[in-house]
Amino acid sequence: MGNKNQNLFQFNWQTTTPIPFVANTALSGNLTGTMASTNTIYTNICDCRIKDNLGIELAWTGTPTGTFSVMCSNSGSAFYALTFNPVLGQPAGSASGYLIDLNQVPFMYVFLQYVNASGSGTATAWLSTKDLN
Repeated sequence: MGNKNQNLFQFNWQTTTPIPFVANTALSGNLTGTMASTNTIYTNICDCRIKDNLGIELAWTGTPTGTFSVMCSNSGSAFYALTFNPVLGQPAGSASGYLIDLNQVPFMYVFLQYVNASGSGTATAWLSTKDLN
């Protein structure tokens, strides 16, 4: 039986965009992201070039209403939101969370973005990566 390379880490949240991606940059931000006012918060960028599957566990507390997006790129300089069908559930005034399956995502870099519309709370996110071999 072979061994699969699997890793788990917690995203850091910050109020400044992590774009463009710069390899080997020290992580900045906090393990919890503050969801307040009409702010936008971002996680650090995950370099997933050598991983086949990504799984994100996303949770939030409080009473935020806003929009999470999974942002992807191949260049590292321009990121675009992934489209999900069905669409991802969004914070609507109460604490909750969900899992995001990025099975064989074909992009090199991934991060999360949250835009708050009203209410407040905190966000946390964990990323699991796994090789198919």
